[in-house]
Amino acid sequence: MYLAYTIRQPMFSKEEAKQLREEFWDQFLILSRQRRIRKRLPGDWILGQTGVKALNLKFHVDRKVAQVGIDLETRNMDKRIALYEKLESVKKILENTLGEPMTWELDYIRENGKSVSRIYLELGGVDIYDKSTWPSAHEFMYQNMMKLEEFYREYRDFFKYS
Repeated sequence: MYLAYTIRQPMFSKEEAKQLREEFWDQFLILSRQRRIRKRLPGDWILGQTGVKALNLKFHVDRKVAQVGIDLETRNMDKRIALYEKLESVKKILENTLGEPMTWELDYIRENGKSVSRIYLELGGVDIYDKSTWPSAHEFMYQNMMKLEEFYREYRDFFKYS
């Protein structure tokens, strides 16, 4: 006889869940800002301030994974495909900079149902509501966004003007 066991995740009130999410991001902000300033970099990440409309560098964390990547966010599918193809043209350079292959999805559906194109690295086994997983999530996010920003700073003009 085969028995299946499921691990129950703790339930939180909306307020408790909100507080844990805020604490996760506050801790990450403090950690990353201190480390970036020590490296003589701006304290804040580039993220949505890429200078290229529709191209954003993104963090994502939920109950299963942490992701670092690039989102192409526009309803204009022609523009989105053109940006995606530009990224594909430098795929080898991007993945060499990050040190591993990325996941490429032309049509990624977010939790809110919005369709974007997403190119990302993912770390499994983390949970935004489990503080014991926060250090590995924070380190993964910090290290990979540093590399992604390095790539973006190098190729920013290619995405802006070509």
